[in-house]
Amino acid sequence: MRRRQLRTEVGHPTPTNDNYLETKGRPKRNPIVLWGSIILNVLFLLHVIYRRYSSKNNQNLRTQPRKTTRLSHLNDESVVPIPRDSKDNILSLEERLRYLEMKFATRVSFGTKDPFVGSSDNPKACGRQSDLKEFGCTENHPYNGYSFKDCPGFFDHHVCLDILPPPNSSSKKKKAPPCLVYDFGVRDMPTFGLTMAQTFGCEIHAFDPSPVSVKWWNSETHAARAAILNDPEVSKLYHFHTYGSGGIDGTINLVDYDWGQVSLLRYPPYVVDCNQTDISKPCKVNPTNQQKAYPLEVKTLNTIRKELGHQDRIIDYLKIDVEGSEFAFLEQILDTNGGCPAFIRQIGIEWHHFSVDSRYGEGSSGQVNAIVALLKSCGFELFWQWSKLGWKSGERIFHDLEMKDVRYNLASFIRKK
Repeated sequence: MRRRQLRTEVGHPTPTNDNYLETKGRPKRNPIVLWGSIILNVLFLLHVIYRRYSSKNNQNLRTQPRKTTRLSHLNDESVVPIPRDSKDNILSLEERLRYLEMKFATRVSFGTKDPFVGSSDNPKACGRQSDLKEFGCTENHPYNGYSFKDCPGFFDHHVCLDILPPPNSSSKKKKAPPCLVYDFGVRDMPTFGLTMAQTFGCEIHAFDPSPVSVKWWNSETHAARAAILNDPEVSKLYHFHTYGSGGIDGTINLVDYDWGQVSLLRYPPYVVDCNQTDISKPCKVNPTNQQKAYPLEVKTLNTIRKELGHQDRIIDYLKIDVEGSEFAFLEQILDTNGGCPAFIRQIGIEWHHFSVDSRYGEGSSGQVNAIVALLKSCGFELFWQWSKLGWKSGERIFHDLEMKDVRYNLASFIRKK
């Protein structure tokens, strides 16, 4: 009582709340508030511990497939690889679901905003584009062995000049070539790669396992081969590899195709012919021309970059003209780089054997849409194409196989981000 009087006398307010007791001059907390604070702190601590454990566990899941007793067979990658990022880490479950969602929706055009994404071009994405005729199809460049009038057909792929070095800039004083080009599909006409080497000083790596290509490379009399051998600058820049592009690393059977090239596309040994006028007679079963098979080596782009020591280099132009292998090759590139090959600046493709979606018609192809949509999400813009429709094949074999809608097209992309 005396203490309360003294505190009042010196000007201190007198506590009036019965929940407070004067102990050493400080109020005592309500027990309910105290225990509530303790519980909240414990819950927060448990949350922090859980997040750290969960983060560490998720990191382990990204580096190796989950091991379970019942579903361990789903970790098998002999047929369907598990998607990974560019550092070979397995994508998280959320990333894999979204990636699968994008591939499936664009492939079947279910719920997509643009069923024509594969042919929706943006010419403004490139300020100045060229098919390289202005550089390689002149009287000053007879190296390819073809006359000026024959140039059409040998310069199919368009290049955006905006991000290439100035034409005809000398590379003699440079320590390294200013650009890197991968040229898949050469046959015996290396016009694209040779023009890029001579005009821009690019380092060229050409790939083609076709017998006609290997024969060309081993010849010293072919005009284009002689041009490489006789030009010291070009011979340092142009490199040819006798293996092809693939969705796997190894040896696969490629079969005869047009113009001495090889392809994945296999024809059946027999086709049914029902064109006879007498409908009472059964249809004929006719043999097709047997395709000769060649066991040839193919490699994925990741393996090629690693073997050539280009893991840390940008590919300035990736040209893919591989008679149908472009789908497996590009799909593997996307699946092993998180759907975004950011190390590529430009891509030139010839699409083979695709068809259109009958619900939407010309310009809508599920096979093409699935790849282009992923490229678009990675920042690639379609700046040129031969046409939105492509061109249809007139080969009889496709009609005999009831492949009524077999198309081809040319397309060029540039990465803008």
